[in-house]
Amino acid sequence: MYTNNHTTFRELVPTDSHKSFYGKALVCTHEDGTETLLSYGTPIIERRPDGQLVPLYDGWTATTGRHVKAFCGLSKAEYFKLAGLEKPGNWGDYWEYLTKDEAYAYVREARELCRA
Repeated sequence: MYTNNHTTFRELVPTDSHKSFYGKALVCTHEDGTETLLSYGTPIIERRPDGQLVPLYDGWTATTGRHVKAFCGLSKAEYFKLAGLEKPGNWGDYWEYLTKDEAYAYVREARELCRA
C-alpha cells in the first residue's frame, strides 16, 4: 500500500482462483473515501462513500472484467446497464491488442504513481 498526496493506492486482490493481478489492477482511495479502480492505469469505475458505483470507462475486456468483478462484483451485463450502454464503446478492443511490452509499461507506470 502506498500513499501519494492524501490518496492511498493498493493492489486489487482477485476473487477467483488466481493468486494476483500482478500490479495490473490498483484501487485508489481518495481523501473523501471514494475508491477508484485502475486497470492498467486507466480509471474504470469508482465506488463513492455512500456505495454508489460510477462507471468511468466505456469498454470491456476479459482482464478488465475480472478487475471489475473483484472490485465490486458486477458482471459485464450489469456494468453496461449501470453505464447506460448496450455494448462496448470505442475503446472496447483497445486493451486486447496491447503487446506484452505495452501492457508491462502500463503496469510500471501505475506502480510509479503509487511510489510518487
